[in-house]
Amino acid sequence: MDTTTLYALIRSGLCLTALVTSLAAHGDIFQWRDDNGKLHFGDRPPEQVDSKKITQRTSPLMQELEITVLRQDFTLPDGIHDTTLQAIRNIYRRYRNDFGLDLHGTAQVNLYLFEQQADFRQWMVDRIGSSNANYAGVFIPSSNEVAVWRWGDDQDVAQTILHESSHVLLYQLSPASPVWLHEGLAQYFQTLQVQPDGRLKVSALPDAQARIRQWMDEGRLITLRQYLSLGDTQWRRMAHELDAIPYTVAWATTAFLMSKPVGRSTLRQLLQELEKTDRRPTLRRIDQIYPGGLTRLEYDFFRWAQSDMAPHWY
Repeated sequence: MDTTTLYALIRSGLCLTALVTSLAAHGDIFQWRDDNGKLHFGDRPPEQVDSKKITQRTSPLMQELEITVLRQDFTLPDGIHDTTLQAIRNIYRRYRNDFGLDLHGTAQVNLYLFEQQADFRQWMVDRIGSSNANYAGVFIPSSNEVAVWRWGDDQDVAQTILHESSHVLLYQLSPASPVWLHEGLAQYFQTLQVQPDGRLKVSALPDAQARIRQWMDEGRLITLRQYLSLGDTQWRRMAHELDAIPYTVAWATTAFLMSKPVGRSTLRQLLQELEKTDRRPTLRRIDQIYPGGLTRLEYDFFRWAQSDMAPHWY
């Protein structure tokens, strides 16, 4: 394909993504500038001209998710296994549709399902050099691996698979996301259920509403200003010292933002800015994005926390 044809394609209004996809069939793609500074694309750059090979960026329509079960000691009964895999695909679609995140490649979830805790813990030792008797599941972001053992009833195990898979997907789509958002989204999506009519239902975490209200009454619930200002190290230290509070607040903050269009829009903008710059969201930036600022955000959150926390439908 010569540069005259390429230029005609550009002038016809085709987007660059479609142009690059078309060129991919002809081999490597290059870009260069001529003596007049005009940018050109082609699969055969002129000789004695500095050119740059372009890595193909896959169109959102061409995105795929590969779920591979690499070890399966058990199968969740009554169709739960298949609906859990379907739910993972829907979590991926929610990340794409609600937040506009684009991997520019194929997302992966590599599953290991262990019947026995001993096998699960040995797998952890082989992967990261240590294990923890309290873990029901883990994820390894460098290899997109999720490992879960059959620690409880079938629905609890399915939720653990969804929780860890959400982590793996978000690390691929937005690796710089803060830990409070990672944990919040993982807990939010772990209750996702695909209905017979194809709709998606996301329910509140069991007892979460009661815990949030109790902590509000006892004055133990930190303000969102304090919570959202925590760095990852501070968050993990608080999680170690205060057990369930940071995790529950992470879920509640995320579930509140996902409960209304203005909240989803705030999350979408924060995640898209992270995708472009890797700069963590600051209190000042959240104050700028959320209509009415942090004061309104805290007011809306506490009103939501006192509501019935109805399921979300998609």
